Amino acid sequence: MRMLAALCLSFGALVAGLGQVQAEPWLFTVNEKKSKIDLKVTLDLGITKQSDSDLSSVEGTMIAELTPSSPPGETIHITSVNAQSTKSKLQFKYSFGPFGLLGKAKFSLSNLSIRIDPEDSGEETQLDDDGNFTQEENQPTLAGLVLYDVNVVGQKSKGEIDLSNPEDIPGDQEQEPFDIVGQLTWEGDVPVLKFDFDIEQEVESDEFEGITVLVSANGSVFAYGERLASPPLLAIAPTGGSQLRLAWEIGDYILEAAAEPTFAEPETIVLTDGQAEHIIKPDGDQTHRFFRLRTP
Repeated sequence: MRMLAALCLSFGALVAGLGQVQAEPWLFTVNEKKSKIDLKVTLDLGITKQSDSDLSSVEGTMIAELTPSSPPGETIHITSVNAQSTKSKLQFKYSFGPFGLLGKAKFSLSNLSIRIDPEDSGEETQLDDDGNFTQEENQPTLAGLVLYDVNVVGQKSKGEIDLSNPEDIPGDQEQEPFDIVGQLTWEGDVPVLKFDFDIEQEVESDEFEGITVLVSANGSVFAYGERLASPPLLAIAPTGGSQLRLAWEIGDYILEAAAEPTFAEPETIVLTDGQAEHIIKPDGDQTHRFFRLRTP
């Protein structure tokens, strides 16, 4: 994971965010004894529908950025989630009509996982005084292998659906974004993250035309955090003679300068082994200059 610290020098006025609190990433490991998922699968035949559910504990990890990285917190941003059902196979059975006269069906779901990638996570959100928060608009990805055996109202089919295969799940059947409603608390210097989730996905297939399958996954997650590597700190101070000193702890870093905060065209400042400072003198033609220190 590439980490960086950035600051801007506005010549005539010095701007260096040294007093600002930076968000730091934490790795949260799910406590499977306290985390669960309730998966419900509903088969809708149009004239009638049936639901069945199965319950499993949950394991996995998450990454969240906390500001500050000590209690009490101000903001949280859950940037990624990778959670799996601990039960290798979830199973569902259906009987339609009196004594199953309209037919029967069996479904199973193996290796269920729920993932949120960084580009699909919601925005950073504020914590209230009790650590409660709601992170909105998170786009989940469900993965798992569905095996089905359907024999209802003239429909008889048997096969499988890979939830992570775009050919099996058309684009118009992607999961809807959902909100993460949770709470961040602390046990000493260890953050504890708890949140609930409720995800739905509708599945239709030519293999069982006329039958709609609705997959609902809801549950709760309980996880303990540990600090990931922090970004390098880049400090600044005047040295006299209109010069400025950039300083950092010794490490394997790359120092870059740019005219814009996007660093679209960065200029690399060559550093020697063990170097931990750099002296600059403002150029009269430049009203401001941006600097960043990052890992390779």
